[in-house]
Amino acid sequence: MQHSYLQLADLFKRGIQAGRYQIGERLPSVRECAATHGFSVATAIRCYRHLEQLGLVEARSKSGMYVADWQARRSTPTTQPDAPQTVEYDKLVSLQHRLTELYALTAQPLQLGLHLASAAPQWYPVEALARIAQRLLRQDAAALGVYPTGTGLPALQAALSHWLAGCGVQVAPSDWLITNGSTEALSVALRAVAPPGSAVIVESPVYFGLLQMLDNLGLKAIEVPCVPGAGLSLEALEYALEHQPGVRAVVAMPNFQNPLGCAMPDKNKKRLLKLIEQHDIALIEDDVFGDLSHQHERPQPVKAWDRHGRVIYCGSCSKSLAPAFRVGWVAGGRYQARIASLKLSSSLVTPLFEQAVLAEFMASGGLPSHLRKLRERLAANIPLALEAVRRYFPAGTQVVSPAGGWWLWLELPPEVDSLALLRVAVSQGVAFTPGSLFSSSDKYGHYLRMNIARPWGREMEQGFRTLGRLVREQAA
Repeated sequence: MQHSYLQLADLFKRGIQAGRYQIGERLPSVRECAATHGFSVATAIRCYRHLEQLGLVEARSKSGMYVADWQARRSTPTTQPDAPQTVEYDKLVSLQHRLTELYALTAQPLQLGLHLASAAPQWYPVEALARIAQRLLRQDAAALGVYPTGTGLPALQAALSHWLAGCGVQVAPSDWLITNGSTEALSVALRAVAPPGSAVIVESPVYFGLLQMLDNLGLKAIEVPCVPGAGLSLEALEYALEHQPGVRAVVAMPNFQNPLGCAMPDKNKKRLLKLIEQHDIALIEDDVFGDLSHQHERPQPVKAWDRHGRVIYCGSCSKSLAPAFRVGWVAGGRYQARIASLKLSSSLVTPLFEQAVLAEFMASGGLPSHLRKLRERLAANIPLALEAVRRYFPAGTQVVSPAGGWWLWLELPPEVDSLALLRVAVSQGVAFTPGSLFSSSDKYGHYLRMNIARPWGREMEQGFRTLGRLVREQAA
């Protein structure tokens, strides 16, 4: 059976060769093509890319796809008939289209999914959580038939206050708003401080889910570069705040930034807060990776120095404790009432059962020992992964050694296209996240992010070997 994108490509091919599409004529956009013919956006992307490889269409920067002078191209001899053509279409598609392709490529069964945003399941306290869940259900099964209300389970709110007080965050239990993961926490925080059409400063490279969220909310993302090992460049931030009108908030991950894994020094955190106060805007602090230090100590978030309620602090259990629970939290400071109202209007309340399981686990004292083991495992993998990169990847590959979290951020030789690399890698059972997703531009097209939060062994070694070989082949 012919693939859907080939069926669609054949339809365009016949139309072009029959003269229904004239040379130089602009073809429908990806979305228009998908909607008209009843296919997905990913299928339309693959269709146009295939037509470009056949020489029937050509991409024009910031304009779209056009019918190429295919007859002239066919009559022009090439000195290397078997050489693969350079695909320029990737430079035109939006971030959303690139994300669509990532999801489509990684939806197939994979032997080694290094694109995943969680650690190996056995690295979480799944058995302890399961025992607590079973006991709670036996004790009060009727609780599942009661509609939840409130801003969060008081027991979990109290546990959060106690835990985060250890790193300087002083928030009363009742001031924690429990959300459906950190995604909802970030969304309601943005909606509370930044009306549609306003600007928000983000880090670069930046987690692609945030760029997608800003686009959906009608907000303009202003990308400010990060300094290796120190996070957001405060000099660049200060310049942007002074010269960019309409900025309403800064969104940052001072602790173990995604994808770099770097931690902002305390003096920089204090200076960041001072800039926020000077310019009368909000700082939305995403501390979802804060517990995943490769050292024994958890670093303080910027919220620890916030005395005027300027910092909206967001966190989650999804990275450090229980990915499947999708439980997050937000402490909004001076913006808390607005955030709570938006949460109520969007999803009412966060389910209580998962909150109850988390609260009991934290109250039992199990969290410190779990995090200690998780940090030790992550730290042990770093030198192994760095050595594998050195051994299997080509000369010139640069890698950021993270201070926390579970990412490696690799800069490949400039001639490598990591999105094209992913298409080949998934056919061999290995996936990663291409760098082109971490910016609205294509400046990270030769970068990639890899998850190394899984037991190191033959499978991981083989995965690095495979990727290194593919990088070498494309670079050559």
